[in-house]
Amino acid sequence: MRGLWLSLLLLLMCPLLQAETPAVMTFDRGQISFLRDSSKQLTLEQARALYAEGQFKPVEGNLGLGYIPDVVWLHFKIERAATQQHEAWLEIMPPYLDDMHFFHIHPDGKVDSRRGGDRLPQPAKEEDYRGTLFKLTLSPGEHEVFLRLQTTSTMAAIVRLWQPDRFERHLRHGYFAFGLYFSLILTVLVFNAVNWVVSRRNIFLVYVGYLFLNALQWLGINGFVAEFIFPAHPLLANLTLGMSLSLAAAMAFGFFIMVLELKQHHPFIYRTSLAGMALCSVTALATPFGYYGVFAPWMLGFGVLTLFGVPWPATRLWQTGEVWARLLATAYLIYGLLIAINILGVLAVLPFGDVINIAGMSSNIAHILLLHFAIMLHYRRIEADHAAVLEKSVQAERQTALDKSYREDQDRLLAMITHEIRTPIAVIDAATQTLEALDDTPSADREERYDRIHRSVNRLSALLDLAVAQTRRDVTDWQLTQGLIDPVVLTDEVVKLLGNPLAQRININAVDPLPTLIGDDRMLRFALLNLLDNAANYSPSGTPVRVRIEAATGGLAWRVEDEGPGIPPGMEEKIFDKYVRLGDSSGKAGLGLGLYLARHIVERHGGTLKVEAGRTRGACFVCWLPASNRGERA
Repeated sequence: MRGLWLSLLLLLMCPLLQAETPAVMTFDRGQISFLRDSSKQLTLEQARALYAEGQFKPVEGNLGLGYIPDVVWLHFKIERAATQQHEAWLEIMPPYLDDMHFFHIHPDGKVDSRRGGDRLPQPAKEEDYRGTLFKLTLSPGEHEVFLRLQTTSTMAAIVRLWQPDRFERHLRHGYFAFGLYFSLILTVLVFNAVNWVVSRRNIFLVYVGYLFLNALQWLGINGFVAEFIFPAHPLLANLTLGMSLSLAAAMAFGFFIMVLELKQHHPFIYRTSLAGMALCSVTALATPFGYYGVFAPWMLGFGVLTLFGVPWPATRLWQTGEVWARLLATAYLIYGLLIAINILGVLAVLPFGDVINIAGMSSNIAHILLLHFAIMLHYRRIEADHAAVLEKSVQAERQTALDKSYREDQDRLLAMITHEIRTPIAVIDAATQTLEALDDTPSADREERYDRIHRSVNRLSALLDLAVAQTRRDVTDWQLTQGLIDPVVLTDEVVKLLGNPLAQRININAVDPLPTLIGDDRMLRFALLNLLDNAANYSPSGTPVRVRIEAATGGLAWRVEDEGPGIPPGMEEKIFDKYVRLGDSSGKAGLGLGLYLARHIVERHGGTLKVEAGRTRGACFVCWLPASNRGERA
């Protein structure tokens, strides 16, 4: 990182270095004039005649006409005194002008003709230079220059006349500055590539792709692809420029979709960005077929329109108050401003000049200085949060293991108790039956007592079944014992198991005719016992519990209604989960397994158990079971 900051410092010093190397001559307003040749057929003689007739128009500053299909003729004059140096170099920028014919008319009328442009291989140029350079010998007097320009890129031209030694000094400093610029991009690119290898986060890979295409684009715009990568193949250099520019724009849309989270927070800007990606991709595909100049203005114009959406994501990020978010917002605003200046200059909306190219390249510096660090801070924060979540997860797993251990201990204790209780229950039941058998003439009071003992024994047996079910925790372990079931008789048996005073509060309403059921009466008795016991215990003392038994679509339904506090909204399904209880206001102990087991029993019989939603008073549980095919109950 220390090398990165040193490179940034040197890069910022480069404008000061270049300020010491001014051009010998620049052409001010009105010194250069131009003519648009829509026919593309004008000869030098015809152009000279039109200039003499005043058909050429003065250029306001540098030439910048945007994407036009015409040939453009430039004209300017060079005055040379006898005391001035005769040798001079004429530089024509930018490097991506395709074809130029240079006509130098000496004071004696002699015409010197040469070729230039990026369609020439580097070895064929007068100077192995990224732009176009014509070496002139200027005798004293007035020299005229006609320059014929043709390009599929934006029609722009910056003309400078240099002293050779000054140009060489300017060239050294310029290449030094470009070296720092691209070294800086390469450093950040490699750094993010390593981040991607380590973290496997796609945002780093997309950023690497964006930086690579962006660097390749600016290498092409500044003529370095033609000079160093494809010096003998100018068509490949042109193709690389057009495709890298289009793909870099597409990658920019994709990158900002991800880093600004446009899909989640700004759906309209997200869809607009997707359209921009599509248009850039079409432009890239059209470039090899020679249609770059047709699609490029639309691509760049659409890009400017999308930049009007920059303030919304930037404002949202700034309002978060996070350091990384504010860095990202600042980088995005600077990037939007600089790239807008660059595009508007290329489209000839703003005057074309060096500042247009500098603005475009500086937009990358905004990435490197701010956006890069914003991304790093953001994902370091995410990693820290992820580590905290993992720690909480580990703690939760430990707590779950402890809870499981506690429940297993509880289950073992409960299993031991139920095992020990079964023996005295069996003794009580056997003793009661023996007493009944020995009592030849039992009184009504004794018969009532015998009946009460039998009911208590049956209820204790049912409660032991509940305890066993709780220790198993999985109803699927039970084997179903199928048999015919009378729903009314089953309900009466469950009510008897409740005993007084709970049984006295149960009001049963059976709506005939009722279908016959096939199932395991022991398991269904347990499920229904849970529903009635729940309703009686969770409603105020003395209030009725209504049980309605009726035929339903394809089967039979129990509707168990109480006048308790009801089920809170959103808990209609949650209460059927394991260990979930609504509270202990009733004073009823339990593990929160009753409703869970009841639902699974019903579902194993092919039925459903649910809570009726939307009630304002009390709760209503609806248990539906499919009917058998043996007819209806009489």
